[in-house]
Amino acid sequence: MQDKAGRDSRLTLLLVLSIAWTAVIWGHSLMSGPVSGAESSFVVSLARPLFEALGVRDVNLMGHVVRKLAHFSEYALLGLLTGLLRARLNHVAAPRAAVVASVLWPVLAPVVDECIQRFVPGRSGQPTDVLIDLSGVLLGTLVALAVARAASARRSPAR
Repeated sequence: MQDKAGRDSRLTLLLVLSIAWTAVIWGHSLMSGPVSGAESSFVVSLARPLFEALGVRDVNLMGHVVRKLAHFSEYALLGLLTGLLRARLNHVAAPRAAVVASVLWPVLAPVVDECIQRFVPGRSGQPTDVLIDLSGVLLGTLVALAVARAASARRSPAR
């Protein structure tokens, strides 16, 4: 049986990680277009052999795919963190906070993210990126739900 301090420390850790990861995402959005483009180009240079093995030779297409996968994956991690946070909040009987953690936060974060980009030189906010971000949130949340259910099943006595 886990003690209250252990539950509280996990809750605090998930909250801090979720806030920190949101800050990382928004920090990337504050990068100017040339800096962000250089970062994408670096990743393309690393992934180019994989792209070419898949028959993709267009460097612009590679860059586009890398940028969209970055959107998806950073928000998948946010969905995972906020989904685990939701499960922990439900576990300590805080359903309103769980709704904020699992619905409002990960839905509003990509909207804020794209709004930030509208004011950064060389960047633009794209509604399609919000949809990509939300798809990542959904995947991360579903993984968190599966993890939480598996953990709950391990804690429950066999039926």
